Amino acid sequence: MEVIFHFLSFVHIMMTSITLVFFCLFILAISGEAWYSYRTQKGWYDTPDTLVSISFGVLGVLTRILLKGGSLACWFWLYEWSPLRMGSSAGYIFLLFLCNELIYYWFHRISHEVRFFWATHVNHHSSMTLNFSTATRTPFLNAVYHTLFWVPLPLLGFHPADILMVETVSFFFAFFQHTQMVPRLGWIGWVLNTPSHHRVHHASNPAYRDKNFGNVLIIFDRLFGTFVPEGEPPVYGISNNPANRNFVNLVFHEWRDLIHDMLRRPRHT
Repeated sequence: MEVIFHFLSFVHIMMTSITLVFFCLFILAISGEAWYSYRTQKGWYDTPDTLVSISFGVLGVLTRILLKGGSLACWFWLYEWSPLRMGSSAGYIFLLFLCNELIYYWFHRISHEVRFFWATHVNHHSSMTLNFSTATRTPFLNAVYHTLFWVPLPLLGFHPADILMVETVSFFFAFFQHTQMVPRLGWIGWVLNTPSHHRVHHASNPAYRDKNFGNVLIIFDRLFGTFVPEGEPPVYGISNNPANRNFVNLVFHEWRDLIHDMLRRPRHT
């Protein structure tokens, strides 16, 4: 048990360091894109909106650092309990990557289609523009239940440290999809979730709603019928953008509306 505790501590410290390094890189990327937008008068950045996004990002990093140790402990307990072991063949990480992508797809899709989960995930879509800062607008409250969606992986015999590594790297990859700088990428878009595909996901156009849920890959959207290519210009934000754009309201506005609708629902006797 002591050996497992020390291993968990080591992995947690390592992943915390990687998270902080990525966050610093993201700030540099945001600064570069904002400078380019200013110099070319693209209008991609709005200062108050960017500050709100970065506030979400700071809380997202903190919750990820604080709670990933608990996720690891949970996954290790399930891994030790499971009789299955995936081994360490050459295709092991690739198989884990595909499984992680499939779980992310359904986690993301459910976060849109089930209103309880949407009340948290809507934070990520509340910006009315799209840029690298939007990627940091993480719905940090979902850290409470995020781990549960990944429970099948340790039960299937994937090592928890490998799960955390693949999940973290894939999570950070998505940052680079949040930009209007990159055009369509041709045949690459048949497999990867490109910035063009993700612009569709962040749009509120009726034809684009609840589409393109993939993380690194777009293949599960193609398989399950939720893929739409970018056509008409995307209109960013949600269908009912809140007038009050301060941080607290953006965190809780959908929860308030959800509770309000529940209380108004007629009771059947």
